Amino acid sequence: MYSLVIKNAKVVDGFSDESQIMDVAIQGDQIVNISKSITTSSEQTLDGTGKILAPGFVDLQNHSDSYWQLFDNPSLDSLVTQGYTTILVGNCGASLAPLLSKDSLLAIQKWHSLEATNINWQSFSEYVEQLSKQSFGCNVASLVGYSTLRRGIVGDQIRSLEPNEVDALKKILKESMEAGAFGLSSGLSYAHEIIISELELFQLAGIVAKQKGLFTIHLRSEGGEVAEAVDEALDIARTTGVNLKISHLKIRNEDNWHKFSEIVNKLDTAYHRGTNVHFDAYPYDTVWQVLYSYLPKWAIEGGRTIMLKHFADPVQKNKILTYLNNSSVHFPSMMVASTSNKLNFTGKTITQIAKNLEVSSEQAVLHIIQNGGSEVMVFEKNLDLEQVYNLLIHPLSFVGSDGAGFSANIKDRLVHPRCFGSATKFLSQVIQGNGLSLEQGIKKLSSGPAKKAGFLKRGEIKVGNFADLVLFDEKKLADKATYENPFQYSQGLDYVFVNGKAVVAEGQQTDKLPGYVLRKK
Repeated sequence: MYSLVIKNAKVVDGFSDESQIMDVAIQGDQIVNISKSITTSSEQTLDGTGKILAPGFVDLQNHSDSYWQLFDNPSLDSLVTQGYTTILVGNCGASLAPLLSKDSLLAIQKWHSLEATNINWQSFSEYVEQLSKQSFGCNVASLVGYSTLRRGIVGDQIRSLEPNEVDALKKILKESMEAGAFGLSSGLSYAHEIIISELELFQLAGIVAKQKGLFTIHLRSEGGEVAEAVDEALDIARTTGVNLKISHLKIRNEDNWHKFSEIVNKLDTAYHRGTNVHFDAYPYDTVWQVLYSYLPKWAIEGGRTIMLKHFADPVQKNKILTYLNNSSVHFPSMMVASTSNKLNFTGKTITQIAKNLEVSSEQAVLHIIQNGGSEVMVFEKNLDLEQVYNLLIHPLSFVGSDGAGFSANIKDRLVHPRCFGSATKFLSQVIQGNGLSLEQGIKKLSSGPAKKAGFLKRGEIKVGNFADLVLFDEKKLADKATYENPFQYSQGLDYVFVNGKAVVAEGQQTDKLPGYVLRKK
């Protein structure tokens, strides 16, 4: 007797280019039979007539650790309700381990306040051991964050590493990957990674390559210097042979949109010459950004303490304001999503805040950064929607949420709607005809990212694979989240199975937590 049989569903298996009406049987946490007609009895039978059965979706660009949702909300509601069954965290240079000193976790303070956090691990091995004691709504894997590593050694100092310090980082990275980390991430546009040299990156990427792991790069620039930033990432991959993923690839601000063809040509050429490169993108034209990252690089080098000293110096503050005034960013239309000091600014535009303060938009930006605490996030609409679509359908792309798993009950902030709707929004576009077949679209959400990360027996509907599955009605599929009200779950997903257990059944969450931490093999 099987645990479950799903009958008469249109199976899009994640690896072939055609779909078939099939029955699929599950026993425990595995897929054990796929055939035209399964007659063996089962504890539960679902009628999949008229519905799509796909592999569970895999999110390689997730921040559920940085936003502390692994601990505050382990059910990861907004992810599982859009079909994500496996996520990769530790992105953009920030992970929760290894913690080499008290400064290591400062890398995440731009996303989540560290007040009253309870940490009972130091090494990556201890971290995954702690996670293994917990259960989640979906499976969780992690990278090691470069900033987390580096700040554990130098703290807030802005300097090159000594040879012995580089050796220490290489040793700890190797140990972390042997303990189960899937690779290394970097966030080269953030304050403590801006000054990282290519030599450092080459050395650490070389360790990742030897361990056959994944190296992800949040580019140094997504605006005026995006072409040079892509060149840097490709040069690292080409030289070291590392498995490279560029995180949330985009071209920001209208002045730079003309660079799109150049960027795509660089990626295509590198790939066809043997560089192992892919990228992820999300189906939205608005970014969710740390507000301080809009300041000139020199103003944020050294972290928040140094930055605030610049604000207090009239000469330096005027230089910063001049830089903001001359930038191509349209600050007035930005919306504040959250502040860690709980200012009454959430949901308001910079225009509204500036008017209330009787200052310019640029002066209001500095006021919010100065008084809003380390976590000030904003929404900025600065992407070309056609380019976003073209990135999503590109052969080298995957769909990443660049979000986290939130509950719909949050009241004190806004989050980007991509946390609740990335997968369903993309699939809806595929179904409506965005240049991809359904089979191609499903691959971008499942087998493509699973293979890229090295998640074994996931991302494809095959006998012997884990039973991570999504059953949905393509006619009813819809993302509901908006910027003004992001806390709305996707619709149209009838069932979501993680390791053979339903986390969504008949369109409703079951409160089961069958997900667990994955370790790189």
